[in-house]
Amino acid sequence: MSLQEKRIGILGGTFDPVHYGHISIAESFLDADILDELWILLTPDPPHKTEQAQADYQLRLKMLQEAFKGFDNVKVSDIEKQLPQPSYTIQTLEFLKSRYSGYTFYLCIGGDSLHNFKKWKDWEKILQICDLFVAQRPSTDTQAIDESIREHAHFADHEPIRVSSTMIRQAVAKGDDISELLPSSVKKIIDKEELYRVINHE
Repeated sequence: MSLQEKRIGILGGTFDPVHYGHISIAESFLDADILDELWILLTPDPPHKTEQAQADYQLRLKMLQEAFKGFDNVKVSDIEKQLPQPSYTIQTLEFLKSRYSGYTFYLCIGGDSLHNFKKWKDWEKILQICDLFVAQRPSTDTQAIDESIREHAHFADHEPIRVSSTMIRQAVAKGDDISELLPSSVKKIIDKEELYRVINHE
C-alpha cells in the first residue's frame, strides 16, 4: 500500500487524563480491520468545555504519549495546538485533508456522540470530508439515527469500560487509589506533577 492510500482514524479529546477507557476504545477501532493507523489528536481548547480548567497541555500530551507508547500503529498528535482556537472538528478535518489529500480519513467517535452528531458544528460538512467510525455494542439500535448520518457510519464492536477522566480527577482529589484506572506510567506523571489535587468539575 502506498502512502497515498492510507486509511486514517482520527480520535480527538482532551484526555484529562488519558485512561484505560480511552485505550480500550482505541483498540476496538484498530481491531475492526478498517484502519491502517489511528491518529490521536489532543484538543487544547474544546468549545464545549469552556468552564473547565484543564491540566497543562504539555502534561496531557506527555501522558498520552506514555499511554500509547507500545502501539506501533497509533500516532499521538499535537496538530490541533497549531490551529486557531477553539478546536472545532470541522476545522481540524479540513486542515488534515488539505495536508494529506490522498488519505482516507474516518472520524472515530463513541455511540453517544453518534446520537448527538447533528449538534456538532458543520456536521454536514464533516460528512463530506470523511465517514464516521463508531465504537459501540453490536446490539445498539441505530434506526433512530438520521439516514443521512447512518449511511456514512461504520461500526467497531466495543464494550465500554466504566471509567471517565472526571472520575479519576475526583478520585485523586479525595486521595483514592487510581491504579486500576490508567497505566502506571500515566499515574507517575499525575503523582509527580501533583495533578488533580483540587476537583475539576465538567
